[in-house]
Amino acid sequence: MTRVALGLSGGVDSAVAAVLLKEQGYEPVGVFLKMHRAGCEENAARRAAEELGIPFVIKDLTALFEERVIRPFAAFYQRGETPNPCILCNPAVKFRGLSAAADALGCAKIATGHYASVAVWGGRHLVRRVCGQEKDQSYMLYGLGEEILSRLLLPLGSFTQKSAVRGRAGAAGLSAAAKKDSLDICFLAPGQSLPAFIAQFSGVRPQPGGILGEDGALLGTHQGICGYTVGQRRGLGVAAEQRLYVTRLDPEENTVTLGPRESCLATEVFLRGAVWHLPLPEEGLSAKVRYRDRDTPVRAELLADQRAVLHFETPKMAPAPGQSAVIYWENFVLGGGIIEKTEKNPSKKYKNSK
Repeated sequence: MTRVALGLSGGVDSAVAAVLLKEQGYEPVGVFLKMHRAGCEENAARRAAEELGIPFVIKDLTALFEERVIRPFAAFYQRGETPNPCILCNPAVKFRGLSAAADALGCAKIATGHYASVAVWGGRHLVRRVCGQEKDQSYMLYGLGEEILSRLLLPLGSFTQKSAVRGRAGAAGLSAAAKKDSLDICFLAPGQSLPAFIAQFSGVRPQPGGILGEDGALLGTHQGICGYTVGQRRGLGVAAEQRLYVTRLDPEENTVTLGPRESCLATEVFLRGAVWHLPLPEEGLSAKVRYRDRDTPVRAELLADQRAVLHFETPKMAPAPGQSAVIYWENFVLGGGIIEKTEKNPSKKYKNSK
């Protein structure tokens, strides 16, 4: 029987993943990845392991998590970007730590409760999304390479509704069936605001600054640009006759610029830190610029130094610097990168293009 190191979080998804692995003839070992101290789910994970009747171990990753996720996360916000902490965490901490735990436990495979699947195409293992899935998480996994994907099992890839997962948990008598999904940033303490966390961690308190119109007129005052993101419409603290959106954050001037929706549209998105799992086809590509986005047709132009430019046929709404753009071919994840900047109008080819 093949042993599998399963990332057991204490939530319903990883608990049901364990049920499915057992049904498929695997021997799961629950591994709780301890990555932060706020809102620790260790007791819930231990209880799930007891209910499942599987071994349980703890892998302490707090130091690595601070180095590779929390510090970069704070730095992103301080330079006016909006990071996705899960995308920072998955390749550098979560799956790296789970793989190390698997090796120590003598497990050939690893598994998590992510809503996606792994398939082989072009001689490589690739993340693949499941059509019609309300919680597809393939976007979050674009940074995983062959070393991880070749041993990764994603048992929930066949589920199209979260309610069905909760139903399986209930049928198995798991207390996680009634556990609510976590919607907040996992390392924030209960009730802690993002600006308060940035100030506590970095020692730099967010400073008030100007909220400007596109003409430079002063519209109001903000209490720190880390409370805003490009494309934001609500909670701006400004009264106006027309609906306004955040169109730009300037950390050097400490200003937030607001404008109409059309000012948030972009046809070109510039990426840094891009990773590609296969050579990109010339046709048939699509891309998402945030987790909840719908992917749309795109042409990718690869540059030197892990950079790229994405050319969209239809303008994208508010691609935010710091978020990730993820490239799909059909349902396969071919790669992606961190959004660095955007342009509203098509332009010529760039230097150092490959």
